[in-house]
Amino acid sequence: MKKHFLLFTVLFSTLFFGQIKFEKAYFIDNSDRKIECLIKNMDWRNNPVSFEYKADENSVVKEASIKDVKSFEIYNHARYIRSTVKIDRSSNNLTNVSRVKNPEFKEEQLFLKVLISGDANLYKYADGSLYRYFYKTQNGEIEQLVYKPYKSNEVTVSYNSTYRTQLKDELSCSAIKISDINRTDYQERDLITLFLRYNKCKNPDFVYSDAKPTKGNINLHIRPRVNSSSLEFANYYAEDEHYKMEDKISFGIGLEAEYILPFNKNKWSVIIEPTYQSYKSEKTTDVRGSVVSEGKLTTTVDYHSVEIPIGIRHYMYLNGKSKLFLNAQYVPDIAVNSSIKFNVAENSIFNNLEIKSRSNVALGIGYCYEERFGLEVRYFTGREVLSSYSKFSSNYKAISFILSYKLF
Repeated sequence: MKKHFLLFTVLFSTLFFGQIKFEKAYFIDNSDRKIECLIKNMDWRNNPVSFEYKADENSVVKEASIKDVKSFEIYNHARYIRSTVKIDRSSNNLTNVSRVKNPEFKEEQLFLKVLISGDANLYKYADGSLYRYFYKTQNGEIEQLVYKPYKSNEVTVSYNSTYRTQLKDELSCSAIKISDINRTDYQERDLITLFLRYNKCKNPDFVYSDAKPTKGNINLHIRPRVNSSSLEFANYYAEDEHYKMEDKISFGIGLEAEYILPFNKNKWSVIIEPTYQSYKSEKTTDVRGSVVSEGKLTTTVDYHSVEIPIGIRHYMYLNGKSKLFLNAQYVPDIAVNSSIKFNVAENSIFNNLEIKSRSNVALGIGYCYEERFGLEVRYFTGREVLSSYSKFSSNYKAISFILSYKLF
């Protein structure tokens, strides 16, 4: 298991870091020079404090930090500006909110992501679970739009929604009603919609050319498969009760729901895949001694279950049509009408065993073509299937060869 995990980790790391590309971009330095270059596009989920760049494909990679750069842009993707702003970093976690209603500002120098630029600009700052939005009108400074949960007493969480008052004061235009602002939540898509409406109202020729809000996608795949499985089990207290069943080929089918996460250029997703699988094996051996006087023992395994792999996937683009992917999944398993049966001589003391399985882990590597067709090889770590019996240990192993077709 350790060798397989190490190999998977090395492969995952190598492919992942090899997929981040340098793309056409520029940055403005402290001397107001515009430097055309290639910037390593990390599709930042959190606002960066530095970035890597090179003059061209054959040049040495350098690093630029926030103290040296006024702004930078990766063409057709994202633009960031440096600004010294007052930011409230009060927790949004409802179990750890502040008892202070007003924002607790601290002055910081940040790269803000430009969401909208026009008569009124909208910016975003993200750091883990912290999201803050900033704005600037033509004659003003960059300010935070204030939204803050706080404890008004020991049991009640209230909300300081000053951002709506700020928007009412700053985005006054015939195309925007008070009710529009009252319906605007403190989230990217709502704020972009409002700022677009304002800029279009002030300037009918306004063109939206800044970063588009990203969103996740949901995919559904049907996934038939061929499984190669084996089972070995033993009685801790009896040396002659050790059973190694034969490797068997079986068929299964799964239905995978995938949510593509809205960052890092859609390279990450969360997956869940209810799957039916089965394993049947029969083995006859000669037995003598204490268990039975003499004769043949037939061991029959009939194992059916529904697996529910839950995990993450990372895509690595090869070209416009093809990509590789890696999975890591936790696999709960629900055995259904499954047992191990023994058929021996009349004086046998064997009892049938009921299969009740535990969870295990799965690692997979695959290929996807045109976002619709896919292949995957998935390795499952050992699974205990006799969890109800303290004197028995078992090890069920499987490798799956999976076909995939995207339904939508």
